[in-house]
Amino acid sequence: MPLKKGYIVAICLVTGWPLAAFSAENTDNTNSQTTNNESLEATREDESGEVGWLIGSHETVSKKIGSWSTNIDSFLSGRPSNQQSDSSIQIRFGSVLSKDKGEQTGFFDFNAQLKLPNTQDRLRLIVESDSDSLAPESLRGESSQQNNVVKSALKSSISAAVRYIKEDIGMDIDAGIRVDFPLDPFLRIRLKQGQTLDRFDWWQEQEAFAYYSKGIGARYGIGLGYAILPRLSFTTDFSVAWLDKEGMFYARENFVFQHEINKKNRLGYQLSFLQSGEHSIEPDSFLYNIQYERLLYKDWLIGQIKPQFTHEADEDYDGTFSLTLSLVILLGPEYLH
Repeated sequence: MPLKKGYIVAICLVTGWPLAAFSAENTDNTNSQTTNNESLEATREDESGEVGWLIGSHETVSKKIGSWSTNIDSFLSGRPSNQQSDSSIQIRFGSVLSKDKGEQTGFFDFNAQLKLPNTQDRLRLIVESDSDSLAPESLRGESSQQNNVVKSALKSSISAAVRYIKEDIGMDIDAGIRVDFPLDPFLRIRLKQGQTLDRFDWWQEQEAFAYYSKGIGARYGIGLGYAILPRLSFTTDFSVAWLDKEGMFYARENFVFQHEINKKNRLGYQLSFLQSGEHSIEPDSFLYNIQYERLLYKDWLIGQIKPQFTHEADEDYDGTFSLTLSLVILLGPEYLH
């Protein structure tokens, strides 16, 4: 089971490496301790084997991603690719525990970006798990929540698209297909603008999309960021989406503080307000959470803990508590160092 293996990996990272280091520093112990040390070394080898399996698998897959990206780039461009690939894959999975509802759910998400340098960094292949919601403004929790992690992975749809990037005007065009039955072709166009001024930065985004089965829609978002301290920043953003098939508008405002404690630990504080409606936007809910994030190994294995309270308008804004536990695995040539 992926979740179980995730816990095993986390335990191995915490316990295996310190034991291995301790072993290296004590190779000159006296003969009277030889028998005990041999038994202890056998245990350490088993634990290091688990860690070695993880590191070996990560290295193999990361090299494969770079190889695939280079070969695709060479095939499409008609000439060899001499640059090191910076293509990457992100996998995130975990559990959501809800005390008030007495239930546990799981989620599994991934995103892959294969960058093609011979196309002057204008073309990318995007493969990602695709949620059923075209309006993330309405999401209170994880987009792929199911009864458990395995069911989430099995029920997740996959979308594959070719992304054309025109950086001078901030435009992305995705043309692809949602791998479901029946197959669902789609087209997305995004325009982005933004600027950084001293400690401030701002951005806005316009998006239009069309799915064969889900209809058409549009989205507009705007945001502002401010660097309070070198390791403390604040961002706020507003977005509104319109779905023609549902005849609904969805809106959301987020207020987020990001605190980088050190290179391995980070805290995030978030407050969000959600609204929806057919003709006029009415309050739906508001939520607030704290997310603790820690690098468990190098820069590619990350653990996350997020307690959250959600207050729904339909429930007279009574608070519902949930706890999200997740692991993030980053794969690609840039994570091989």
